[in-house]
Amino acid sequence: MKDPFSHIEFGAIAENRQIRKILVIRLQASGDVVISLPYLQSLRKQLPEVEIDLLVREECKGIPEQLTIFNTVHVLKGGRNSKLQLFHFFLLFPKLFLKKYDVLLDLQNHRLSRIMRRMLGIKAWSVFDRTSSLYAGDRYKNTINVMNIATVSFEPLNSFRDNGDGWILEKFGLKEGIKYIVINPAGVYANRNLEMEKYLQFCRLWLEMVDPGAVFLLIGISAIEQKAAWLQEKLGNSAINLVNRTSQAEAVLLLRKARVMISEDSGLLHMAYAVGTPSVGILGSTRNDWTNPNLPHTRFFHSSDLACGNCMLPECLYAGTPCLDRISPEMILNAARAIKDLRES
Repeated sequence: MKDPFSHIEFGAIAENRQIRKILVIRLQASGDVVISLPYLQSLRKQLPEVEIDLLVREECKGIPEQLTIFNTVHVLKGGRNSKLQLFHFFLLFPKLFLKKYDVLLDLQNHRLSRIMRRMLGIKAWSVFDRTSSLYAGDRYKNTINVMNIATVSFEPLNSFRDNGDGWILEKFGLKEGIKYIVINPAGVYANRNLEMEKYLQFCRLWLEMVDPGAVFLLIGISAIEQKAAWLQEKLGNSAINLVNRTSQAEAVLLLRKARVMISEDSGLLHMAYAVGTPSVGILGSTRNDWTNPNLPHTRFFHSSDLACGNCMLPECLYAGTPCLDRISPEMILNAARAIKDLRES
C-alpha cells in the first residue's frame, strides 16, 4: 500500500487493534538518527504507555541510549559490513521476534531493513520515503503519521535521562555565564568547505560587534583537526579546541549549552538544531530540500537558487566554488545575530 501524497509504503493497522509495542529501525548514520529523534520524542509524549524500542547500529547508539524516549535500544553490531550486520541481526532475531511488536517504523529503508521487517512479520508497518524531495525530518514525520497512531511534529529534543547536564561544562573546563559559539567546519567534500579565513573573520566580527567575552568551541572528529588547530592558534584564548575529546552524547550536551552553532553540512549540525540550539548551516553543494529544516531557530546558506545548485558534487565544475564564494563573514554574522537569542526569549 502507498500513501498517495508522500509515496510512503505501509501496512495498515487492523481495526480496533490495541497498540502496545512499537519497533523503530534507524540504523545509520549519526546525523540522520538524530534528525529522527525529535519526532520520536513527540510520539513518546503522545503514547506514554506504549513500549517504544529502537534498533540502531552500534556506532550510532550513544545519543539514543541517553534518552527516555525508548524502553530498549537494541544495538546492531557488525560495523559497516552489511554481511556482518545481517549475521548479528540473526543473533538478535529471537529477542525481537518474541517481543511481538504491533507496529514497525522503518525509518532506514534499505535492503537490510527490508529483510528485517519481512523476517519479523510485523503486520502494521511503514517505510521511510528515500526518493522524496522533502526535508528528511518531514519524511520521518510522515512515515510515523501515516500509521494514524499519533500526529507528531518537530519539538526540540529534551528527553535526556535525569542526571542533569551541569557536569558537562566542568568536565571540559568550561564556565557557566560565558556565551559559547560552536564552530564546526566539517563538510565532507571540497564543495562544502567554506574558506577557513571566513570563519576567522566571522569570529573576530562577533567578538568586536556582539560579545567580546564570547568563546568559540571547536567540536568534531579528526577530519577537522588541522582546521581546528589553525583557528585556535589565530583566536588564542577566545577559542577552545575539543576536537576528538568528546563522545557523541557529550557533544550534544555541549551543544545544548551553546548560544549559536556555525557549521557546514555535518552530523553535528543536525544535532545542534535538533536540541534547539540556534544554528547557521553552510551547505555548499548539498541538496537544500533534503537538508534544510526551515525551523525558526535555523538559517541555512544553500545553492538552490543557482543553475548548478544542489549538485551534490564533491568538487565544483567551475572556477572557484560559486555557492560558497558568495558567502561573506558579514552574512554569517547577520544570520547568527538574527537567531542567537531565540532560546533565551
